[in-house]
Amino acid sequence: MFKPNAFLAAVSVLIALSGCSSNQQSPTTSSASPAPGGQALTAQLHTADGRSVATATFEFANGYATVTVKTTADHILTPGFHGLHIHEVGKCEPNSVDPMMGGAPGDFESAGMHFQAPGHTGEPMSGDLDPLQVRQDGAAYLVTTTDAFTRDNLLAGSKTALLLHGAEHGPDAEKRLACGVIGTG
Repeated sequence: MFKPNAFLAAVSVLIALSGCSSNQQSPTTSSASPAPGGQALTAQLHTADGRSVATATFEFANGYATVTVKTTADHILTPGFHGLHIHEVGKCEPNSVDPMMGGAPGDFESAGMHFQAPGHTGEPMSGDLDPLQVRQDGAAYLVTTTDAFTRDNLLAGSKTALLLHGAEHGPDAEKRLACGVIGTG
């Protein structure tokens, strides 16, 4: 059975080992670090009642985005896998409606639908990221890499937002639990 997390870990090790040479970098530096000039983006995810849930960074190098998400408080999120998606509008308003589709109000509906980068028409959507696995104590840490969008894509137009959904296979799986606008500061 194919295990994507094991595969990604193996590929990460191979990439790290392939970078070793006589001009090897120290362990605290990385060739995937953002270029000078502020290539990194961030998002601070909060619940509808304003509690801080997680921080996210987006670092861009060599045509890829490395997305790192880390919870900031324990015991807020339910244990399990939580959907993690970039949405098309950089707004995180509680009790709002979707700006394009309208409909019933709900938490963070102002962020719109899943993000799709210009020119990308396939599935999964450009904004579909790996799920965040939350431990029993409510803590979580995820690092994933994608080439489905660029820094400029995320900042264009109305910007974008990162949303964290309820635990998969639970009653709140589709619920938008936390949201953060993706930006430079």
